[in-house]
Amino acid sequence: MSENDPTGPVAAGGELSRRRFVLRSLATLGGAIAAALGLPVLAFGSAHAWQWTEEAPAELIETSVPPTLQSDAQTPVGKLLDFEVGIPRYVVVDRPVVDGWVRADAPIGVYVVRKSDTEAVVFDPHCTHLGCPLAATPGSNAFVCPCHGGSFDTNGDVTSGPPPHPMFRYEVRIDGGDVVIGALQSEV
Repeated sequence: MSENDPTGPVAAGGELSRRRFVLRSLATLGGAIAAALGLPVLAFGSAHAWQWTEEAPAELIETSVPPTLQSDAQTPVGKLLDFEVGIPRYVVVDRPVVDGWVRADAPIGVYVVRKSDTEAVVFDPHCTHLGCPLAATPGSNAFVCPCHGGSFDTNGDVTSGPPPHPMFRYEVRIDGGDVVIGALQSEV
């Protein structure tokens, strides 16, 4: 290196030149940015494979459903005699909900299946695989998931596809001829 080289270690007189100071500052700043961006990528890439293969617990439903579904308010969904025996029918009802300090009625959809003159079953309309909305197919009296081909019978049992367990049911009672739902049952 020559004496007039501006990138040399020290300028004449023993002081750091302005150009060398700017270049060293930029190099330091670039290294800090590269470390800040690179360390999280390295940490993610070095995670153990077992951390990514565990399945979510079945209890996850209790924290993942909206408060309208978590409500345990006794809500009438219709007259028992208005439903045909064995034919699923989708009904939207307003359900009281408390979400933090907000108290209001929120609409929810449910499937009602009348079993007899004294009994009905009410299902949550979401697939137990990934939560996709189910459709009741006319004629076959089954619930079909459009996402991955899962299907359920009118008892809520899995008949095909990837759903891990039967459909979720609401607590049901018949009160004066009305079908009344309570809390969503998350036990499988």
